[in-house]
Order: sequence, then C-alpha cells, then structure tokens
Amino acid sequence: MVFGGTGILMSSMQVLAQEEDDFNLWFDTEHLAERVAIPGFLEARRYESLSTPVRYLQIYNAVDFEALDSAPYRAALAHQTPWSLHHIARFIAPTRVVGRLVHSRGQTRGAGVALVRLRPKEGARMMPSLEPYLRMLDVPGVVCAHFVEGDPELSKPVTVTGAHPGSGDDYIIIECAGADVAQRVASQMDQPSSSYGELVEVAAYRLRTDLTAYALARTRQDQACPHRG
Repeated sequence: MVFGGTGILMSSMQVLAQEEDDFNLWFDTEHLAERVAIPGFLEARRYESLSTPVRYLQIYNAVDFEALDSAPYRAALAHQTPWSLHHIARFIAPTRVVGRLVHSRGQTRGAGVALVRLRPKEGARMMPSLEPYLRMLDVPGVVCAHFVEGDPELSKPVTVTGAHPGSGDDYIIIECAGADVAQRVASQMDQPSSSYGELVEVAAYRLRTDLTAYALARTRQDQACPHRG
C-alpha cells in the first residue's frame, strides 16, 4: 500500500485561462505546503487532466480521517490567505472529498491516475461490492488501487454551505505507470453491480508534483539553519 494513512482529502477544479499560471504558482509554492504542514497530514499529490480545458486534481493523505476534521485543519479553512481567497473564489466546477481509505492494494506509486467516481445506493458499502474492480490490477501498467468512501457531511467545496449533490459519492483511485495507461483504463471502465449504485464519471490525470510532510519539515529546518553541516 503506497498511502501511509487512512484519511483521504481530494479536490479538483478547472480555472480561468487567464488565471492558470498564477493559480499553479499559488498552489505549488503556497497552498500545497500550507496543507501538508497541518498536523496529521502526510503528503499531497497534484495532478492535471489530459483534456482541454485542463482540470486539476489534488490528493492529500492523512494519518486518519479525524485529522481531516481536526481543530488545526478547520482553523486553516477559516483563515485562508488573500492569495488563497482570490483563487478559491474563481474555481470552476470545484469538488472536495473528505473520506476514508477503506481498502488499498499495490505497492508502487503511479505517474498517472484514473479517478473513478461512483454513487452508491443508500446503505451500500464499497467492500465487498466493488471487489471486482481489483481485476484492474491485472492490466499491464496498473500498479495500485485505492478505495475511498466519501463522508456526506464534510465532502463539499469550501464555498458551499448546506447540502451538496454527490457529497456521499465514493471513489477509486487507480494508479498507473503512465498517463497513457490511465487514459486507457478510464476508457474501459465498467459500471458497478446494480446492487451497489452507478458509475458517475471517470477521468485520467498525469502527475504534476508531490510533497511529503517529511520533505517539507526538512526544507524548513534547512532554511532555519542554513549553515548546518
């Protein structure tokens, strides 16, 4: 398993073309580090879609689900920087998923992912209902699969209050050796069993960058003690 914890936070959005360069600068140099620095967060990965306009996907891994509703995380949401507020207000079709990793198989990170969004019927559970999807690991180039159960109370964009459509959706993150494999997997995805629910969408992404809490801490330590060693 290549995720170190069981708390999963995902967000995705499109952005205005004229904002894209500044958006990526903000995310890569400020926002990603802010989130990874929150206690309980372990790492973050950023992806970009293979389509036009580009859609961006972020996957954060935390020690457990509780870290995603902790006081430090809620404080970060309540005290966004001016740069953050500028871009968050301009997201196009944003999604935000706060969930639990209920099953994971594989040991290698992928350079691309196929993100599968599923809408379960009331009372349906991912496992064992979605176990047939593990057959994707037999496809050459597919290296890992993670099953994430979204929390319907917390899974909504930060700009939304009240109920939000699809907040209780579940997700499968299929990690692949390359974006081309992810695209091929996405094009071949089947509907789940009728007893579970329905397939909402599948999208392929390529890895843009990642950041671990360990690397962030080491960088900040080096900056604080530039002459160490």
